[in-house]
Amino acid sequence: MPSRDSIPFTASRPRGRGKLFKTAPDTSPVTAPAPTEPLPSIVAPPSPTAAALPPSPEGSVTAEAAVELRRPIVCPPLDAVFAPGGSVATLLGPRYRPRAGQVQMSALIRDVLQTGQHAILEAGTGIGKSFAYLIPILWTGAPAIVSTSNKALMNQLWDKDIPQLRKIAPRPFKAALLKGRSNYVCALRLEDFRKQPSLPDFDDNYALLEAALQAEPSGDCERMSLPLSLTARLTVSSRDCEGQKCAQFKQCFYERAKREAVSADLVVTNHALLCYNVLLMDNQLLPVRPVLVIDEAHQLVPYAINALTLRLEHELFWNVVNHKRTREAAEETDLLETAREGYDDFFRIVARQRPSSWTDDEDINKWALQGELQEGLALWNTLKQVHDVLQRQTQRHEDGELDVLVNQSAELVVTLEALARPEPADHIRFCELDLNLSDAGPRAYHAQRSPLEVANVLAYTLFKPWPRVVCTSATLGINHNLAWFQRQVGAVDTESEVIIATLRSPFNYAEQMLLYTPPGLEPVYGAKEPEYATRLADAVQQLVETSRGRALVLCTSRRRMLDLYARLSPVLSVHYPCYCQGELPQPEIIAQFKAAGNAVIFATRSFWEGINIPGDALALVILDKIPFLPLRDPVVQRHDALIQRRGGNPFQELQLGSAILTLRQGAGRLIRAETDRGVIALLDSRVLTKRYGRQIIHSLPEGCHTTDFTAVEAFFRHW
Repeated sequence: MPSRDSIPFTASRPRGRGKLFKTAPDTSPVTAPAPTEPLPSIVAPPSPTAAALPPSPEGSVTAEAAVELRRPIVCPPLDAVFAPGGSVATLLGPRYRPRAGQVQMSALIRDVLQTGQHAILEAGTGIGKSFAYLIPILWTGAPAIVSTSNKALMNQLWDKDIPQLRKIAPRPFKAALLKGRSNYVCALRLEDFRKQPSLPDFDDNYALLEAALQAEPSGDCERMSLPLSLTARLTVSSRDCEGQKCAQFKQCFYERAKREAVSADLVVTNHALLCYNVLLMDNQLLPVRPVLVIDEAHQLVPYAINALTLRLEHELFWNVVNHKRTREAAEETDLLETAREGYDDFFRIVARQRPSSWTDDEDINKWALQGELQEGLALWNTLKQVHDVLQRQTQRHEDGELDVLVNQSAELVVTLEALARPEPADHIRFCELDLNLSDAGPRAYHAQRSPLEVANVLAYTLFKPWPRVVCTSATLGINHNLAWFQRQVGAVDTESEVIIATLRSPFNYAEQMLLYTPPGLEPVYGAKEPEYATRLADAVQQLVETSRGRALVLCTSRRRMLDLYARLSPVLSVHYPCYCQGELPQPEIIAQFKAAGNAVIFATRSFWEGINIPGDALALVILDKIPFLPLRDPVVQRHDALIQRRGGNPFQELQLGSAILTLRQGAGRLIRAETDRGVIALLDSRVLTKRYGRQIIHSLPEGCHTTDFTAVEAFFRHW
C-alpha cells in the first residue's frame, strides 16, 4: 500500500472514540480538509464532513479475505442461455430478439469473473445490458453489488429484471435493495405520528400510511408512493438520527434494509450510496464483494465529486445554534449570539467577493472565493467552542440527541475551516447564489469546496480494493474510444489489465434516424445575441411543425429554455401541447407528453438523460448547441488551470469529452426500440466548420447526416 504522503488527497479524518455516523446520508456526503491545527476533541462524522483515505482501502477485509475475493469464479458458457429457443427466449416470449451485443457482453462479464479483471464496457442502447451482466453473476452465485445512477433503472432492475430472472436462474438467490436513510420511514417519527390524531387530515393520512406499510413492509417511501408532505414528516436524515440510542432502533426500517443487504447474494443500490461507502466509509457500509457493477457509469465522476464536496448548509447551522440542548449547554454565555453574528459576517464577506460585472440573468451564478477569510476563521473558532460545550455535556449524559448535536457541530467546524482557508490547487472554494430567493440574505448563498478531479482517489478506494469493477453505460466513449472515461475514473495502472470493449447497438441507425445540422447557425453572444436567438427560434419552429410536434427541445441552459418556450409556445400550442421543464414534476410531464402523442417539451440538463419514450410520441430531438462547459464558470476555469499546469490540453481533456458525452446522452433519447424512427437536430454549425466537429459527428449515432432541410421534410413525409 502506498504511503499516505504519496496519495494525492488533502483530507484527513480526525480519529478518536465516540459514536460516529455509520449510516448513509440522504444526500451525497462531502469531504473535509486537513485542519491546520490539531483538534483532538473533535471527532468529525464521516457524513458529510470527513473523507480521508483510510489506512486500508479494503476497510475491515483481512489479507486472507482479500485473496478469497480474488479467486477465479468459474462460469460456464452462456451462449445457449441467450440463443433462440433458450431460457431467455422462453422467458420473454414474443418480445425476445436475439442480440449479438448482449451475448458478447455476457461473455466479457464471464471473463471478468474468471480472470478477476476490471472492465469498461460501452453497451449501445437496446443491447439489454442488465441481463448481460446479471445472468453470469446469478448463474455463478457470485456475491455482487449493482449500482445505478437513477431511480428509473433501479426500479427496472428490482421490479422487472430480477423477478424475471428468478424464474430461469439455475439456483435460488436472495436480492436486496438498499438506499440512503432518508428514503425510509423513520420508526421513531412513525410512532410520534400515530400519537397525534389531532393533526390536520390525520385520518386520511393514517389510513394511507397503514395501507402502504402493509403493501410495502420495507418502509421505502418511494415504493410506498407516499405524498411528499407525509414523506417529509416521517423521514429523517443521517445527521439527525440517534442511531443505536434511538428508542425505536430495533424497529428501524433502514437498519433492517442494511441487515438484509449484508445477507443478500445481490444488492441493488445507487451511486450516491456507493460513493459514500467507497470514499467516506472505508467500504464498511457495503463491504467489498467479489463483483461490483456500476451501471450508468458515465455518472460516476459527478457523484464522486459531489460526495467529496463540503457545503455549509444553513439548516444545519441554525439547528445546532438554536437547538434547545445547545442553549442549555451554553447556559448564559454570549457564545451562541457570537456564532449568529459571525455567521452573518461570513456571508457578508462572501457576498462582497461577488464580481461587480456579474448580472442576475446569467446562467453562471457562482464565483470563486479568494484568499483567507478572517470572518470564516472567527466563526470556525466560535463553533469549536460550541462543539466543546456540547462534547462536555455528553460526558455527563448518555443521550442520543446530544450525540447528534456533537456530530453536527463537528461537521460545521470542519466545513468552516475548509471554506475559510485557501484550498489546495486541485480543489476550489466557491459560492453559488440561489436566484429563486427574493432576498439576498445568507440563505440565498451556498458556499462550498469541491475537488476538481477524482481519478486518483477512485483508483485508490475503488479500483484497488474491489476485485472486479465493471463500468458500463451506453455512453462512455469519445469517437468510439474509452480512454477518456478510463482516465476520468482512475481505472489506469491497475494490478491487472482492464478489459475494454465497445458493443454496438442492435438498432439500424442509418435507416431509423436522420442527423440534421443547419449551416450558418452558430451561437453568438453580446450585441448580436438577440438576432441569433430569433434565428434559433425560427429553426426550432420549422422543425417542430415539420415533425408535427412529437418533439423534445433540449437546451444547454435554463435561460435559453425559457426564451424558446416564451417565443414558441404561444404559436405552437395552437396545434401541439407545449410543456416546459419545472411547470410539473418530470414524471407528470413525460406521462402527459406520451398521452398527447403530438406534444413538445422544452427542457434543460435533467432531461438530457434517463428519459425513455419509445414509440411514435417522440420523433424529433432538438439539441440547441454543443453543450460545452461555460467558460465563465469558476469551477471550469480552475479545472482548466489545473490541466494546463500538468501540461495537458484543457479543451481536449475537459471540454470536448464532456460535450460529446452530453450530446450522446441527449441524442440517445430518440431511438429506444427497433421500430422507432426520427430526427436528431443539432442546431450548431460549428460541427461543420471546426476541426473537432468530425469527432462530434462520429461520436453520435451513425444515422444519415445532412445539412439539407428538404431531407428532413422528406423523412417525415414518407413516415
